[in-house]
Amino acid sequence: MLQVVIALSLCFFLGAGKAWGEPVRAAYPSANVQFLPAFIALEKGMYKREGLEAELISVRSAVTAVQALIGGQIHFILTIGPQMPAIWEGTDIILLAQQVGRPTFSLIVSPEIQKVSDLKGKKIGVSFGGSTFAGIKAVLDLNKLNPDKDVEYINIPGSTPKVAALKQGIIVATLLAPPADYIAVKSGFKRLVNLADVFKDTAFTGLATAGKTIRENPQLVKKMVRAIVRGVIHTRDYPEDAVQVMIKHLRMEREAAQDAYQMIRESLNPVPTEKGVELMAQWQAIALGVKPKRKAVEYMDLRFVNEAMAELGQK
Repeated sequence: MLQVVIALSLCFFLGAGKAWGEPVRAAYPSANVQFLPAFIALEKGMYKREGLEAELISVRSAVTAVQALIGGQIHFILTIGPQMPAIWEGTDIILLAQQVGRPTFSLIVSPEIQKVSDLKGKKIGVSFGGSTFAGIKAVLDLNKLNPDKDVEYINIPGSTPKVAALKQGIIVATLLAPPADYIAVKSGFKRLVNLADVFKDTAFTGLATAGKTIRENPQLVKKMVRAIVRGVIHTRDYPEDAVQVMIKHLRMEREAAQDAYQMIRESLNPVPTEKGVELMAQWQAIALGVKPKRKAVEYMDLRFVNEAMAELGQK
């Protein structure tokens, strides 16, 4: 039941109030800059413009989010990678649009680390099975280190515990997303690699729904896609609005928000590429130690986003 999902998983809730439009619920794992366009759409009334009364619900467990989506308790998921294992096993989830098209992580290291190769033999903080685990492996491999033999991984779920582990000397490196990366840098650590500069076409966050929803309520899907497209475009074109939303909804300080915005601005593109989705699939496969069982094109439906782009005069 939706009440159970919310009781167990709701960490942050937006969009409360008396419904005046068609209710729509969208799940995301945590309030993070990679979901900024969805929050922009909320703050700027873009869902309401489409006749939707939107609720953005934080559901940390990807399994719970998938179950809620398929069960009809929520209508959309704002992630791309976390639901891929379920999709590979046959779950009917379709990717509709993109929010951020590059990874938002930075490789944060202790001051003595000068280059990636210096991490050989060192301890690195990751979240096993998550994007940080896949991302660090990709970075190590790119820099000619064996990601399975040359370093030691310490499982540390969550950004705040990772920063604490850096300060305590338990690890010398980790991947962090804004604002945790900025906090770590202000604490004396340094950003060695911005993954957005290295992996420039990776479908990182977006909008997905159940295939059943597309078939039974295409108008709802069209409205939601158009709202997200508007959110992405506004985020890209109005930096100060983006910073203000990060301060208000993501609880970020101005300097941290400005730093985070500069990292993601070039990756704000509502239309995912097949290549970008395949790369995210590779990340998930690496993290889980499995092989993708379906091609990205099989679970992508870009009709709605392409139509929205055309209607809004976007290329």
